[in-house]
Amino acid sequence: MTTMKLQKLVYYSQAWHLVFHDTVLFGDAIEAWPQGPVTPSLYDKHRRQRQVTQWPYGDKSVLTAAEKQTVRWVAEKYGSFSAESLSQMTHMEAPWRIARGLLDPDERCTTPIDRQQMKHFYARQRAAVDVAVSQAAASAAIEGVELDDEWQETLRSVASGTRSADEVVAEEIRRATRT
Repeated sequence: MTTMKLQKLVYYSQAWHLVFHDTVLFGDAIEAWPQGPVTPSLYDKHRRQRQVTQWPYGDKSVLTAAEKQTVRWVAEKYGSFSAESLSQMTHMEAPWRIARGLLDPDERCTTPIDRQQMKHFYARQRAAVDVAVSQAAASAAIEGVELDDEWQETLRSVASGTRSADEVVAEEIRRATRT
């Protein structure tokens, strides 16, 4: 995997471990670099490499069951995204943006991303199904789009995991191309 992807997966592992277990996965700081969140101590180990093909550092056997579960969950949820997509995602999310403040996009920054902000931001991503649907409907209304009952039911099925977002999008594409 690329070093950029590794950095983003480490960031998301830390963030989600804070949400799931209310404790850090590791003690090192994560900074708001222009490319997205970066753990400098990890960067020092892969500096000047584009790909990570082997990793002589660390020992996965020292991870607790909860830590392994978090890492597996993050790999499952985020692992299919490219490094560039993961970087773009972090650029849209509040913890990285807040740490960078008003800096230009390419300006150097070593400000640590606040762990409490990470925890609160990602915890909100796990809202209850009805809360998530209500928030989506309210956001759509702000944009001038009314989500009818059928759409809200579709959102509930995605939020509860009974249907995948990919499945819903594909269905909408098929419906749009028929008309």
